[in-house]
Amino acid sequence: MRLFSKGAAPNAARALVFVIILTLALVALLPIAWMTLSAFKLDDEINQIPPTFLPHTPTLDNFLQLFAQFQFGVLTINTIIVSSLVVALSLSLGGAASYGLSRYPFIGSNLLFHIILVTRLVTPASFVLPLYLMMNALHLTNTLVALVIGITVLNLPFVIWILKPFFDALPREIEEAAQLDGVGPVGIFWRFAITLAGPGFKTVALFSFIAAWTDLLIPITMSTRSEGWTLTAGIVQMQTGFKIYWGALMAGGVYLTLPSFVIAIAMQKALTRGFRTTF
Repeated sequence: MRLFSKGAAPNAARALVFVIILTLALVALLPIAWMTLSAFKLDDEINQIPPTFLPHTPTLDNFLQLFAQFQFGVLTINTIIVSSLVVALSLSLGGAASYGLSRYPFIGSNLLFHIILVTRLVTPASFVLPLYLMMNALHLTNTLVALVIGITVLNLPFVIWILKPFFDALPREIEEAAQLDGVGPVGIFWRFAITLAGPGFKTVALFSFIAAWTDLLIPITMSTRSEGWTLTAGIVQMQTGFKIYWGALMAGGVYLTLPSFVIAIAMQKALTRGFRTTF
């Protein structure tokens, strides 16, 4: 005797998958929801036992404290500058490198591409000391330039890995027609290849921005003064040996997360198309 009809089994399987995905999503979103709600609580309520989920007396004091005490105005400007420059350098250098590996193969180019991928698997902490020594020798520590260079270096293997499949998939007939019209390799890259690989560049731009916006390792390594910090380094300063500013810490987390979340939602279609082409 069958327990399920012919069409009931697939429906039950889909329902089970939906329940599992929903449960995992709730588990992943719970810390974010807790952080967001705690950002509107006073420190006494955050430390209260038993804890409260919804704030009894919502307040914006924690967000005001970010700018009044922790210099989030300056840190925001620093982070915007660093993130913008990292995105620009990642797209230009990574795009040119991936296009060259795709269209102008040479002996060992495939090996070089795999070596680049391997460097992505190495923990970023392994590169911090060499980068710091280089920046110190060039007298660039405690500057935003060191942050831009360091984050870009760590980000480039990912950029090349994402963009190369896009260039591999482009029809060569368009480039051959452009060559017949007298367009050189650089002109083909800037005028045609970048446009046709637009979804890939949007995907890389998003991840490069998030990588720069949320990076902590490079800012706390390259800078010991606030003028060379970004938002992540500013949040670290809320944890001292004498006190943890829990309200400001939660507000800082929301402030740091919100731009990446909004941009990711706005670029969702391009992001999905980018990953389909890559994988």
